[in-house]
Amino acid sequence: GVFAQEKGIINTAQVVDRINARYADEPWKKSTITAHLMGLSVNHPSSIHYPWARKQAFLFSLGNGRYRKWEPEQDGTWIVTADGVKLADDTEENNEDDMPLFIAPQYTAVSLERDLERSLIANLELLESDLELYQKDGLFGHQLDTGVVGRIDILAKDKQGNLVVIELKAGEVDDRVCGQLLRYMGWVKKELADTNQIVRGIIVGNSFKERIKYAIESLPTVSLKRYEVSFNYYDETF
Repeated sequence: GVFAQEKGIINTAQVVDRINARYADEPWKKSTITAHLMGLSVNHPSSIHYPWARKQAFLFSLGNGRYRKWEPEQDGTWIVTADGVKLADDTEENNEDDMPLFIAPQYTAVSLERDLERSLIANLELLESDLELYQKDGLFGHQLDTGVVGRIDILAKDKQGNLVVIELKAGEVDDRVCGQLLRYMGWVKKELADTNQIVRGIIVGNSFKERIKYAIESLPTVSLKRYEVSFNYYDETF
């Protein structure tokens, strides 16, 4: 196989070149190879979407489309839980005495962003009617690893068949996220979109700084969506 003699790090582009060199008469699509690499990685968050490949996982993802062989003693054992792919040791219940007295804001933001993502994946129609998660050629539009420009939070398809890149941010959003979103949109346009398929973007946040509103004035294919968090309380029954 491609990794048979490989002892170091290899990236998606190198794997694509090696596979296509081996099967020159029937070249594989890059998106299909990317999906296989994610599924064969014990720690890749998107591997849960490729259970057929995960059963044979032998790779360890280093992020940004880079992989090496999985070393259990060094990398640990990774399993699928209700919260996604985690180290087996991380699933043990924490002792209350070991819990921190203060949770830093950045960790709270990460947790909220993760919860927002889960909620949105299950209810994309709340963001926009008839929006559905992208699935094609073995690629799944949740935490899609481009291998070049980073990982896309959500890639969806609208009722016109256009592709929609969704970037989620907990809290207030400034104009720096525009560059990040445009990189993702550019990659989707080049690697996944058909010739006449439009690629647009949606930035989801709790609030937006004034300057980002000016930034998207020149970006007709980008829109802003504001979310609200609400809490409900119920009597506990025993």
